[in-house]
Amino acid sequence: MSLSARLKSHVRTLPGAWATWRSMAVAGLAVAALVGVLAIGAAHRAARAAATTGDIELTMWVMPVTTAAQRDVAALVQPWLAEHPRVHLRLTVLDWESGWNKVTAAAASRRGPDLLELGTTWMPAIAAMGGLEPLTPAQVAAVGGAGSFYPELWKTTGVLGQPGCYGLPWYADVRAAYYRTDAFERAGVDPRAAFASWPAFRAALQKVNGVQVVGKRVAALAYAGKNDWNVVHNLAPWIWNAGGDVLTADGRHSALGTPQALRAIDFYARLAADGLVPPNALEKDSDILEGAFVGGDYAVIFSGSWLIRRIFESPPGTPVREHFDVAPYPPGDQGHATFFGGSNLAIFKGSRHKAEAASLLAFLGSREAQVRLSLVSSMMPTRPDAAADPRLAARHPAYAKLAAIARDGRAYPPIPAWGPLETVYTKHLGALAELSSGVSGAYSEPAMRALVATTVHEADKVLKEAE
Repeated sequence: MSLSARLKSHVRTLPGAWATWRSMAVAGLAVAALVGVLAIGAAHRAARAAATTGDIELTMWVMPVTTAAQRDVAALVQPWLAEHPRVHLRLTVLDWESGWNKVTAAAASRRGPDLLELGTTWMPAIAAMGGLEPLTPAQVAAVGGAGSFYPELWKTTGVLGQPGCYGLPWYADVRAAYYRTDAFERAGVDPRAAFASWPAFRAALQKVNGVQVVGKRVAALAYAGKNDWNVVHNLAPWIWNAGGDVLTADGRHSALGTPQALRAIDFYARLAADGLVPPNALEKDSDILEGAFVGGDYAVIFSGSWLIRRIFESPPGTPVREHFDVAPYPPGDQGHATFFGGSNLAIFKGSRHKAEAASLLAFLGSREAQVRLSLVSSMMPTRPDAAADPRLAARHPAYAKLAAIARDGRAYPPIPAWGPLETVYTKHLGALAELSSGVSGAYSEPAMRALVATTVHEADKVLKEAE
């Protein structure tokens, strides 16, 4: 069977609509059930065929790293399949909304794929459940060792306070400031000075706010409020750069109530309270705001490298295509860290083909495979040598700047309870939008401190329950 046939016959996608199955009508449920039965039947037939021929069926679950993940990931692994003619790859594309439930169910039952993608904050929880196979020193050495990856991302492959590595960093979410160069030029703002410090950043936003570019009035800054999953990711770099943290060093308590964290939260909230973030922006999610940035509504937005792809895909003549650049977070008293997230790859504990899964894992963790994935996805590599590849910078100079920014990337502590903790943080810190937009009256630091105190109390309860 040809490579394309071997992949095509085994690739399937779990649609995002399944995440809202509870709201389906009876007829819709019947259709979904029928699809599931057919998929299971196909899997069993493929497994029987593999057993008959002596071939190996390797299963892999991934998330939608590109808009056509089943095609792009299939193409990415073709060189490896060419060297392993007895292996058939069954690739399943999950979605972020329902993927967590499917992965945890697999970990609990020990019935799942051979290889799977996990968000960096998911990995400690699945490892703590016993769902992942620890990598051996030889398997780590096969990709050049831990030193081949960004240290902060390598940290996410383990569990805080415990030995062991449960996978490899696959692709990175590196946050940076995206700004309109034409808006800055029209306002007479030097970007190098604008992102040099917190006071300089505020002053730059004040100058650029309301400037007219291509006949459109541009607002200074966009960031999402309570209706967004990025609330913590957007705020964390400001806290880190003020010398604060989201958790204590032992991972057992929230650290949002420290003076450093409170100062950062106050600065961040006042950007909106002072009119530099439009109130209606705080009611939208990141996806809508990123589209509005591409459409020319905002001068600055903090986002990940996927925004470059979105800019490239905008219609010809869209001003932002020729007039954007990236910059690091403005440094605080303690540096200019950025948020570092993304996804890892791991071998499932229940895998029946761990040797083959480890081989494919090593291939996908290699420099060349990471560069190729970045070229089709716009996500950043997790290896510095791949991030520095000239093929990325050739697409746009912003990639070289993102590679430099990634050196200051910082990840969350790898604790199994991060999921419920982030839910608490997102719920309560999202309420900052109501404080800073004036919905609940004029913004005040005491009101902000009271909100954070409630957040810390609820967060500590979650962390205590997880012990």
